Amino acid sequence: MKIKPIFVLLSQKLNKMNKIFILGISFFLTWHLSVAQKLQRFKNEVYMSIDSLKNIQYGESKNINNESEKLFLDIYSPTNDTLRKRPLVIFIHGGGFVNGDKGTGYPLLFCNGLAKRGYVSSSINYRLGIEKPKNDTSYFEAMYRGVQDAKAAVRFFRKNAEKYGIDTSKIYIMGGSAGSKVAMHLAYLDQNEVPNYINTSKLGSLEGISGNEGYSSKVNAVINCWGAMIDYRWINSGDVPLFSVHGTGDKTVPFDSSYAYHGFKYGSSILYNRALSLGIPTGLKLFDKAGHTLDSDKNKQKQALDEIGLWLYIQLNKTKNSAGILRFEKDIQEFEKLDKTESYSSNAILVTGSSYIRLWKTIKQDLAPYEIIHRGFGGSNIAEMAYYIDRIMANHSFKAIVFYSGSNDITAGNQDKSPLQVLEAFKYVVQKVHQKNPKTSIYYIAISPNERRWAVQDKIVEANELFKNYCQNTPNLHFIETMSQLLSKDGKYQPDLYINDKLHFNESGYKIWSPIIKGVLDKDFLTK
Repeated sequence: MKIKPIFVLLSQKLNKMNKIFILGISFFLTWHLSVAQKLQRFKNEVYMSIDSLKNIQYGESKNINNESEKLFLDIYSPTNDTLRKRPLVIFIHGGGFVNGDKGTGYPLLFCNGLAKRGYVSSSINYRLGIEKPKNDTSYFEAMYRGVQDAKAAVRFFRKNAEKYGIDTSKIYIMGGSAGSKVAMHLAYLDQNEVPNYINTSKLGSLEGISGNEGYSSKVNAVINCWGAMIDYRWINSGDVPLFSVHGTGDKTVPFDSSYAYHGFKYGSSILYNRALSLGIPTGLKLFDKAGHTLDSDKNKQKQALDEIGLWLYIQLNKTKNSAGILRFEKDIQEFEKLDKTESYSSNAILVTGSSYIRLWKTIKQDLAPYEIIHRGFGGSNIAEMAYYIDRIMANHSFKAIVFYSGSNDITAGNQDKSPLQVLEAFKYVVQKVHQKNPKTSIYYIAISPNERRWAVQDKIVEANELFKNYCQNTPNLHFIETMSQLLSKDGKYQPDLYINDKLHFNESGYKIWSPIIKGVLDKDFLTK
């Protein structure tokens, strides 16, 4: 028997170990790549650590004691970040205009969380204090001074954009409570809208003279955390997007308009509805029964941050579309022309929504004997439905309305709304329908599965579940379940139900859809 030399044995052993090591490295790199693909900068926390710069002076102005007060901010950014033009979020703390600080509490939670997502974030101090007598006017003036200082902070970052790595086309303002009131009035209150009872000769202009004159103080969106506005009508068509977070049990600042905080009467739900009605990109995250600052519950505040992060990600990735919310204006005008030539009884059913409805050419035969008002438009999304629903309904009396909308909001793209935001917009649509007729039956058809959007099937299922729960708990609302009938036995989409675009139904798809929808209508109307 031959005995191999020791160096040969060692060589074979090392080769085996090298193979194991290479396989291990390969597995690790594959795993790391798959994780990295799921995590996206600005959408998820992709940085483990952040750097901070503290107490940087950004301005100076006279306070209520007529003393010169220096204004400071802190800056947070991802550690070892190589990107040199980054979006900026400026946070304004709360405290009723009399206390609070940039470096404590939830401002830190939000600033740190945004910096870990890849933003530059900044928390600012501003002049505090309310002059006597303390009334609605003096609170307005306190907010006014805050706006002047916050505008100086925006100008500071535009002036020093290269130094801090800021993309000046992506500057967002954010605040909590009093700070949110400052943020919203910075974005939406124009000088000519300032009430006559405010002494602007004493206060100066909204731009103020707190520092960094000569640079723009415009922002690209607003994030409102448990704040309110004095007048929601200061939000006008063409204004910047707005996202709001609020607890429905807030006894300090109203989430609706049921009371006022020293003149600040219009809370998050009112402002959300205003933005939707004007076609302004908007979002809303309400926490049922939660109090002010979400009860200072960090878990709730982190949930809010996650929803804010998703919404901001959409704003960053918006494509330029000159038509904006008006891209389907011609379609709606065509509906209005049809309304003048077609007549329907009060027993008709209005069926409206996106391209699944628009392309349903046999709808009147498929849903016979029901009298159908066919009004599909798009590829429309849920915000567009919210914007146009008044005009779609305007010239009709009907006993029910059937919607298919929301599928174009969850598309596996980088402009997808979260399922929650799709639902919140639909709630507004329901509100508009029931303002016209509180007894109208509303039917929502579940978002359908398809090959093009199979990558976000989990989000589609989540959205459908949210809609189902909402319908089950809201009078005159009905959810039409179609998902299970459209999937194969193994739970996959069925390619033979779709046309070549792998998105829209062919005749076979509508043959499945039609009897489901008609069956629900029959159950509700033929059995009564």
